[in-house]
Amino acid sequence: MPGAGRKPVVRVGYLVVAALVLVNGGCLLVAAGVAGGATAGYLYYKGRLYHDYPANLADAQAAVRTSLLELQFPVLTQETDTGSASVSTRTADGAKVRIHLDVVPSRVPAEGALTRVSIRVGAFGDESVSARILDQVGRHLTGPPVLGAPQPVPVPVQPASGTRPAGAAAPPLAR
Repeated sequence: MPGAGRKPVVRVGYLVVAALVLVNGGCLLVAAGVAGGATAGYLYYKGRLYHDYPANLADAQAAVRTSLLELQFPVLTQETDTGSASVSTRTADGAKVRIHLDVVPSRVPAEGALTRVSIRVGAFGDESVSARILDQVGRHLTGPPVLGAPQPVPVPVQPASGTRPAGAAAPPLAR
């Protein structure tokens, strides 16, 4: 038989090819797992929304509590530590909301310390709910104007008819 001596070699060759396929398949699964983990980590990172307010920690914490009550979120837990605080609540559909307050230094020395209010809804965040809570908090934390910031100039209101009321001066010209 001319091919009888090559049969074990061919079988060994098939076994080697099968082993290589299995090893490469395992690497592919590991790579897919790493990519999936990286994606989940990125989504978790992007799920936190925050804003820095020119307020001390106590004022920011009071604004958060007031805002949650106004939006009818129940305050479930509150914790305060030196330089930080946290509050937890739940949305109407039961998703957990975690709010962290941290005192952070401003990059502008004249502003002093700021309080960073960060919000995460659920595991991966809900930007619309987080933004709504931050907007409500911001309504309570309208601090004094920042030094050197341009101040708004009041503009005279023109009546709907387009004519100035009697005795009203013409608006100033733009420079």
